[in-house]
Amino acid sequence: MRIIVNPAAAVGRVGREWAKVAPKLKELGFEGETVFTERPWHAIALAEQAVRDGHQVVVAVGGDGTVCQAAAGLHRSGGGTLGVLPLGTGNDIARTLGLPLDVRAAAQVVLDGHRREVDLIRVGEHLVLNAIGVGLLGDINTRAARIKRVRGIIGYLGVALVSLVKFESPPVVLETPDRRYEGAMTILAVHGGPSTGGGFILAPRAVPDDGLLDATLVPGIGPFGRLPRLVAAMRGTLGEIHDTVELQAPWLELRFDRPLPMHVDGDIAVLEPPSARFEVIPKAVGVFVPRPAVTT
Repeated sequence: MRIIVNPAAAVGRVGREWAKVAPKLKELGFEGETVFTERPWHAIALAEQAVRDGHQVVVAVGGDGTVCQAAAGLHRSGGGTLGVLPLGTGNDIARTLGLPLDVRAAAQVVLDGHRREVDLIRVGEHLVLNAIGVGLLGDINTRAARIKRVRGIIGYLGVALVSLVKFESPPVVLETPDRRYEGAMTILAVHGGPSTGGGFILAPRAVPDDGLLDATLVPGIGPFGRLPRLVAAMRGTLGEIHDTVELQAPWLELRFDRPLPMHVDGDIAVLEPPSARFEVIPKAVGVFVPRPAVTT
């Protein structure tokens, strides 16, 4: 087993506390060779290298970005199973997969060895496990990344207020096998799981292994119309607002004429014009999850 630790996760808390956490995990029999990420996106290469070195279990320690990158590395390597110790800020991937947020309980899930095959979403060079946010969501995450003290959903909301006012909704064309939208776009959320940002439920129907992406598009709206949508996203009711576009599809195409801010499981990126394709890779990576409850 190789353990990939992101010391920058949770605003540096993982790096500060890992030396105390590791001995407690060792008491459970959870131990392996530990490596640390040293730069953005490093976990992808570390996961790939782990498989090349013969490790069949790769554990990601950190937040959603670290877990997503490790999953991408395993898929690119063609082997291995992913374990997750959710020590980040939002931990939406852990919630999607039903993983405990307690680190010892999460380690026990890995030791128990029950595997689930889950989908990935490909967009450009990125492979994403849980959530992609384009437009206002990408702008919020870009601003949040510049502020070292942002934590959880409260910090996310504080940063969001700035984006609510300043973000300009671009014109886009969105197509799926059976749907088309043309007009201004404030939010496009493309998900494999229901939530992002530590609890914003933008795709409540999303299932991580159904071979479909779930997308929610909010059309062009002004600043005063945006806050009610963020509140609705917290409640999981965004799709109930009349002009919200919800869809499920194996792929979607987005065309646009300017660079768009984007986050991929919390890590910031940019979509470059003129177009981008989002597509599901079914059953792309194995992840250790809790065993289903036995019913009698």
